Amino acid sequence: MKKLTKELILISGLTGLTLDEFVKRVLELARAAKDNPLIAPDLDPVPADIMTKANVVSTLIGNRTTLAASVKAITVEISAGKSELLNLMNNSWAPQAQLAVNGNVKDAKTLAWLIKGLYTGEAPVVVGMAADSHPVVNYVNNSNHLEHKVSIVNNITGKFAVPKDASRTEVYQQIGGLTPPDDISKMNHLGPAKSGKYKNTFNIADLNKIVYYMVVYIDKKTQKPLIQSPIFSATIN
Repeated sequence: MKKLTKELILISGLTGLTLDEFVKRVLELARAAKDNPLIAPDLDPVPADIMTKANVVSTLIGNRTTLAASVKAITVEISAGKSELLNLMNNSWAPQAQLAVNGNVKDAKTLAWLIKGLYTGEAPVVVGMAADSHPVVNYVNNSNHLEHKVSIVNNITGKFAVPKDASRTEVYQQIGGLTPPDDISKMNHLGPAKSGKYKNTFNIADLNKIVYYMVVYIDKKTQKPLIQSPIFSATIN
């Protein structure tokens, strides 16, 4: 009786890994193939090509880590500079200017000061229909460890107010991945933004990963997504 040979189904073991683990695993497979050419002599591309490509990705990961550290250091400097300017404007200039204008509203406006309870400096924001605009991620503050503060505005007004026919702004994310998503259906839903802000927290396992964000207005009547935003990415520090 002929003995049947059981079919072997090989898997790469590349899913569910961090970027570092992914590259390490690819190099492990490539080195094994290179060191044992008689077992699988006709691999295409050849092991050397795979190793070259993996090493390029590894170098890029290292560069990104260095850049992320630089960004974090610069963010600290920006925060310190902002605090100093805030103190000078509020505690030095404001009382001096208040004495100088001596209750004259016109002079205060001419010097570009706002007046508590009287003048905000802005005209009321009127946002049209959602078909005429869309939300955008204005910036992501990632200066806090394992936390993103996402800022969202309307692409036309530059303000957080939603269009007349929209009820709210919903936030979506994809953590990691070699390809940025192109639709919210492929992303994880986080929840609604409040006054154009969303705070997103992460686990330590997500450190140094890239997060892709997309936001979308929700139609008041249908409760379905309207025009979605362009993709925005930020690193988890």
